[in-house]
Amino acid sequence: MKYLVTFSVTVLIATAVLSLLPVWGEAEIYNDVLRLHVIAESDSDEDQALKLKVRDAVLEYVSPMVSDCESFDEAYSVIDSMRDEITEVALTCVQENGADCTVNLELGREKYPRREYDGAVLPAGVYNSLRITLGVGEGKNWWCVLFPTICTGFAEKATAGDEYVATGFTPEEYRMITGESGKVKIRFKILELLSDALGFNY
Repeated sequence: MKYLVTFSVTVLIATAVLSLLPVWGEAEIYNDVLRLHVIAESDSDEDQALKLKVRDAVLEYVSPMVSDCESFDEAYSVIDSMRDEITEVALTCVQENGADCTVNLELGREKYPRREYDGAVLPAGVYNSLRITLGVGEGKNWWCVLFPTICTGFAEKATAGDEYVATGFTPEEYRMITGESGKVKIRFKILELLSDALGFNY
């Protein structure tokens, strides 16, 4: 029993240290990615369906505007200049679907959980975020990557790195999110195993 406790404590300490250590390329991911976050008013079937309709309307409007952007700064500037228009698109979608909830749009920094996109893993952390909250925002949320344009589904279907790089990730960032960097892969695997065993999120 004594050895089991010692081992468990050692593993937890090692995990905590590992999770705090900077990973090569991770800071660039946080700074070069713009996430889209849509929060439903409630978990009712109607509000959840409305959330997805708003998502589709916003993506249809925004995606062409950022698809040709060559950098995060350019994409962020485009989105920033379109805040009122994006809000109006979302509000129109709400009204056309017979709802009367408010639409609140925020562009800033937001904490996101770890997310996997068809073999690529974006680590948990604080990202640049376009957040759209419907009504009181007490329902389940939906998120993806607005820039680079993973939201469009193009990169999610990729079987090789060229497609991810084509959407706007650098080759180094691609290696990081796919775990080709050994340190990142080990880190993700250890944290994943421990989160399953001990019931914590990372």
